[in-house]
Amino acid sequence: MTISKSLSLFLVILPLACQAAIQPDRTRIIFNASDKAASLKLENQSKRLPYLAYSWIENDQGKKDDTYFTALPPIQRLEPNATTQVRVVKQENVRTLPADRESLFYFNVREVPPNPENNGDHAIVQLAVQSRLKLFWRPAGLKKKPGVEVEQQLTAAQQNGALRVQNPTGYYITLAWFGKDLSRLFPGFNSTMIAPFSAVTLNTGNYSGDTFSLGYMDDYGGMRMLNVRCHGQCVVAAVEKQK
Repeated sequence: MTISKSLSLFLVILPLACQAAIQPDRTRIIFNASDKAASLKLENQSKRLPYLAYSWIENDQGKKDDTYFTALPPIQRLEPNATTQVRVVKQENVRTLPADRESLFYFNVREVPPNPENNGDHAIVQLAVQSRLKLFWRPAGLKKKPGVEVEQQLTAAQQNGALRVQNPTGYYITLAWFGKDLSRLFPGFNSTMIAPFSAVTLNTGNYSGDTFSLGYMDDYGGMRMLNVRCHGQCVVAAVEKQK
């Protein structure tokens, strides 16, 4: 491959890697036991190219599995700027899932681009970009009450160079922020999910303070903040909205 072709190859990869054409309308799916199906929209944001959208379900181990849920239709064509809908349909086997806690699955959609046009001897690379959304099965006994944030039930304990965060609820809780305060994130922190009735240990490095900020993702994909104050015992409380 010549230098000119290598440069052309790089320029083709860069813009494709930055933006997927097929975009879901949300970042997570909450499937309540009372619902027959959960629907989400897919949009083809390309202004000139049609794409195929291939959808499927994975279990919590990341393996393709339609034992409990099926994505319909599994494959469909979207014209430029078009919007379509995918339905996640529950199977009879959901009756065997735990009744006291959420179960985790993943909804996947992969875009399949059209065949490239003939560009002579230029190198062409096509990337099939894939989106992966968390799918939470929420049994009937865990129906949330309006205005109640179960994430505020988190408890914490300060340890040497770490904060131990306990989830006493039957819900999965995703922590997207861990910092000294609302503006300073701890170096090396990555979003982490706490399974029902379990705990995670968050590294605080050389920080010797006793106040922390936690941010969790709500059902709509928005981040809400919690203050943690540790004076012997840690107290977790919601951040008051500024008037």
